[in-house]
Amino acid sequence: GGSNFEHSAASAPGLPSSACTDVETDAMADEPASAYSDEEFAELLGFLSDPKMEVQRFAVEGVLSQTESPHFLEYCRRQPRKAARPLLRLAEKAEAENATSSAAATLAADGATTSEQAKAARQAAVEAVAASAAGSSALQALVNISTIPTVRDELVELSAPRRTAEAMKGGWLEGRSGLAHWYAMLLANITTAKAGQEALCADETMLRFLLAAFISKPRPPARAGYEDPLIFLGKVIGNVCALEAGRRTLAGGEQGPGTVAAIVNELADRPRRHDVMSALRNLSLDNECHPAVIAADPLPSMARFLYPVDKASVEQRTQLPEALGAALAADGAALTGEAPVRLAGAFCILGLCRTREGREYLRAAGACEVLRAWKQEESEEEVRSVLEAAEPPLTSTEEELEAPQEDGGQGLMAEVDEAVDKATAPTWCAPDRPDGSTERPLPKRDEAAEGEGGDMGGLFDHIEGAEDLGKPAR
Repeated sequence: GGSNFEHSAASAPGLPSSACTDVETDAMADEPASAYSDEEFAELLGFLSDPKMEVQRFAVEGVLSQTESPHFLEYCRRQPRKAARPLLRLAEKAEAENATSSAAATLAADGATTSEQAKAARQAAVEAVAASAAGSSALQALVNISTIPTVRDELVELSAPRRTAEAMKGGWLEGRSGLAHWYAMLLANITTAKAGQEALCADETMLRFLLAAFISKPRPPARAGYEDPLIFLGKVIGNVCALEAGRRTLAGGEQGPGTVAAIVNELADRPRRHDVMSALRNLSLDNECHPAVIAADPLPSMARFLYPVDKASVEQRTQLPEALGAALAADGAALTGEAPVRLAGAFCILGLCRTREGREYLRAAGACEVLRAWKQEESEEEVRSVLEAAEPPLTSTEEELEAPQEDGGQGLMAEVDEAVDKATAPTWCAPDRPDGSTERPLPKRDEAAEGEGGDMGGLFDHIEGAEDLGKPAR
């Protein structure tokens, strides 16, 4: 099974990072001439490497504001390394300096006995805040421009998956998660391409850290308008599961059942459900992952949003396992209105139908009754077609499944395999929007990054000594 996955989650857009995602060259060509030249954009990016943190901070705020401009995005498309490399370096440097300054501030504050020592403690604290603000703006800018394919691919060449995950892990282990949401968003964008997925899969320890962070309790507090700062790691997990190597890492070996069970547990969180179902879809379509998926027992959790319990009679509910029927009757269950979640759920069941152990699990777990009630209420033709393909393997005996058809055609399992082959279509991974649209907004900017984006000329006017600054390194 690996061939059915290479173009599924990998082809899906990553997250609500930029309204200019999937920039089209032809559309850019129709724009009027930019108010700024390539040289001016390059000069602004050059200031990101200035030795003064204050200069870097205001420069990166200017870059962040420019990521809302199609002219700047077109420049980034043509010159991906010039944009990606200094931003990535600044984000790493800011994280490191934030850690150093925070530690120095704490140490100085604890031992301050004179006014000079107290002043040094305050200065270290100010430097930590400045470094954090610069890192936040750099990461936000990277999130926005990483939706451009050329920039995304350049980031992979720059080892951004590893460097981003390491920076996130370093802060996490030291008790800092203030930038975790930006790291997660950047990784989600980068892993929409196969090369980014492969880069994360190459380091099992780092991939398992990302999963551990995603399922950690308690979660980091809400910030920057995101109630769940780590929700975007769900997209990373789903995208990595598009690769056979990712699936083997997460669902293989002795840790596989526990890992998949931890992923299944996240289905109880509705905002995370779409991304978790995308991951389970990829795992279920891979026969080699079936032992881990079956051990994780996902059907009871899925039934809570796939089984319209109110539409089933008391007699029909008796076809469910007693414990599941009682739980659904007590807690309630309904067919979710989110079509992508239902489609992923249908493919999960169809995928498990490919192996005998998967079919036996589904029958024992009550999948036949779930499918019957679900199919009656399903309004999407695509979802219905998958459900119809999954029904015969569950209602037939194993002998009937292997027997050739009377007209000389292939057996029922061949039809299942044919339906599974259709699962190679791209899977949409963007979070659900209240209005049902798929347009993705720019990230909400931190207060430290606020400012007008239309005038780069006065960006450094209020910085002492700015008039003496030389040309930035190119």
